Amino acid sequence: MADIHIIDSIRLNHKGLCTLDEKHKWVKLHKQQGDLDGACAIYSLVMAMLCKGLLTDDETQVYNRPDRRTDKGKFLYQFFNERGMIRDGYSYVTLAKEINESSFGVKATRKNPRTNNGRVELISDYIYDNIPVIISVVFENETAHALLAVGIEVDSNEEITKIYCLDPGYPSPRYSSWNCFIDVSKETKSDYPFYCVCEDGYSKVSLDDMLIIDKE
Repeated sequence: MADIHIIDSIRLNHKGLCTLDEKHKWVKLHKQQGDLDGACAIYSLVMAMLCKGLLTDDETQVYNRPDRRTDKGKFLYQFFNERGMIRDGYSYVTLAKEINESSFGVKATRKNPRTNNGRVELISDYIYDNIPVIISVVFENETAHALLAVGIEVDSNEEITKIYCLDPGYPSPRYSSWNCFIDVSKETKSDYPFYCVCEDGYSKVSLDDMLIIDKE
């Protein structure tokens, strides 16, 4: 029998998938490309920060200009207004460096274990600690995509079989805590050993860098 663990900072209710924002208000968590402008990494960063109670819902609205007189306002302006439109992808090395150089008090930790098993197990460890993980998947055409991992599934042998994610490229989930998952149950002998499954099908992928967002 499968066992599913979802981070404890998110809830499903009549509004869909929600989390407590900085004002301890239940707000919709998922951000779909089009709600904000910019790259998938920025969307995943916003969702991770909402999960950690670092933002209010109002601050994620694209037409609400941040107050650049404050450290938080400078941070939001940098990533929403100056960095949001990076269409060719955002290096997690660069993203972590820019987050850590800000004065807002947010810390980004980049992780990249050497093996696939190491990556899967590290994601699982964070999820069991109720910490969302910004992950990167790479497709066979060598393009990368950022997702926010919020849950895992393990089988009766306690083997990790799925990583449940929020994908900013697809509509918000209404009946579950995820809108895509990565099937890691049967690693194939390939450069792209896993399957990323979304509502319109599946793709072979590999796991790449990951980022952990937290308060300093």
